[in-house]
Amino acid sequence: MDITFSTAAPVYHGDEPALVFGAVAGGERVQCTISAEALRDHLGAASSREDDLRRAFDNHRAAIERAAEQLLTSVARKPVMLRSGYFRFSENLPASVHTHRQMDSTGHDAPSPPEPALPEQTPSADQLRAERDTHGAG
Repeated sequence: MDITFSTAAPVYHGDEPALVFGAVAGGERVQCTISAEALRDHLGAASSREDDLRRAFDNHRAAIERAAEQLLTSVARKPVMLRSGYFRFSENLPASVHTHRQMDSTGHDAPSPPEPALPEQTPSADQLRAERDTHGAG
């Protein structure tokens, strides 16, 4: 099936939130949608604000269109919705953006876990034996 994508800017839907873009599949116009969650979690959008979503879409348009093309091929000219779960296991993303961001309970980026503390000095075998002898073998 021959599939082409509109070069027009996607339309922002704030109630969902999502971006909608057009395609022509097998001679018929088809609506494609990508969720804000997918753009945030896998394509680097900083938030669900329109400008952040558009920036992520523009930066990764080719990968988004490849994903939409894959779905359009399998559903035969029906509207498609690209959600975060699709991209989680997709090979349509460059390795640099194939990440899953952690969110807190409010939907904001969760802080990264702290790096494990390294001991200032690794104890020697003699020090470990002395500590074991002092505290008992357990």
